Amino acid sequence: MQKKVWYIAIVAITAIIGSLVLVLTQPLSPLMAGTTTKEVTTTQTTGGQARIVTFTLYLSDYGFNSSKGGPTLTVNAGDHIRITLIGNGSGPVIHDFALDENSPSPYNVKSDRLSRGETQVIEFIAEHPGTFKYYCSVSPPFGQSHRERGMEATIIVTER
Repeated sequence: MQKKVWYIAIVAITAIIGSLVLVLTQPLSPLMAGTTTKEVTTTQTTGGQARIVTFTLYLSDYGFNSSKGGPTLTVNAGDHIRITLIGNGSGPVIHDFALDENSPSPYNVKSDRLSRGETQVIEFIAEHPGTFKYYCSVSPPFGQSHRERGMEATIIVTER
């Protein structure tokens, strides 16, 4: 009788763990691979008009927006860039966003490391035209970094 109780308990625990794994590995967003939203608003300033360009990026397992790599972000020099980052990795995996000297780029933009469901908004002015790489800078103590696993994409800053 005692063996039967243990068997039922093990089956129940296995079913619960399996269900949790399925729930935790589902993406938070139905975004298609490689897509992102881009919203452009214009505001009046004392020096003329300023464009605010808004993107949303989901930091998924080794890619942005459920793709290996991520979408190409295209903006104009002088634009105010606002990127909403949403952690969307499975399990305990964390990711971040970096656009810095390792891109290589003249920018120094880096987010916090985000777990699934966490959000952060980063902002910067696109002052330097060129083509640069944004990437995840997480690097475990062993194995490949997230960037080496393909979590890298392009941002293009065009001249006006």
